[in-house]
Amino acid sequence: MKKNYLQKVISYSLLVMILVLFYFEMSKTYPFNWWKVPFKYMSIYLEGFYMTIKISFFSIFFAMIIGVIFGVMKTTKYQILKEFANMYTTIFRNIPLLVIILIIYYGIGSMIEISATVGAIIALSLFEGAYISEIIRGGIESVSKGQVEAAKTIGLNTIYLYIDILLPQAFRTTLPALTGQFISLVKDSSLASVIALQELTMVGRQIATSSFASFESYITVAIFYFTITALLQLLGKYFERRYAIV
Repeated sequence: MKKNYLQKVISYSLLVMILVLFYFEMSKTYPFNWWKVPFKYMSIYLEGFYMTIKISFFSIFFAMIIGVIFGVMKTTKYQILKEFANMYTTIFRNIPLLVIILIIYYGIGSMIEISATVGAIIALSLFEGAYISEIIRGGIESVSKGQVEAAKTIGLNTIYLYIDILLPQAFRTTLPALTGQFISLVKDSSLASVIALQELTMVGRQIATSSFASFESYITVAIFYFTITALLQLLGKYFERRYAIV
């Protein structure tokens, strides 16, 4: 245990040293001005940060619903449901998220008036839901056949089989993969800047342009993203330990 802890300390120390050396080498040619950015524009960064959290939260919520529904459809005995779920997954996993955002906001948005926030949430939910459905499918199929047969023997119907047996175990076994997908979703939310949504990346770009402090602005944006994803990772580790199958 102590050896592993020492190795972590050494690894992080080396990384910090490399970053510090890189920073000082850059400072010889680039005049960093940290008092100008981010402190002068902190309120604007926080507004963008709030928007990123907002669209990420709602996208994770809806992507989970979509992922569970289609993940279950992929494991049913009804072939038509399987084919429909596979078609959805194939489409959304093989089209870049950026293109999906543009299609929904400028395509569907030209027929039905939707805001940039709603368009981003719909695009992220559909895109990430396709990946989550595959994760859930894998989790369901990892449950032993013996448990399924035993549940059927005691008279559980299909609905209760999924609710009481398959899905709880699927969530437990797929927690690491789901956490990774949620982190990916948060980072992918930066693409919403292409539809002029005032999220974190868009705000950072605007401040970089107006302040002529590109490095400071984008490093600040990176720190905000790192904060969100690190918290998600810690939360995922907590639930992994809490609901571990022993």
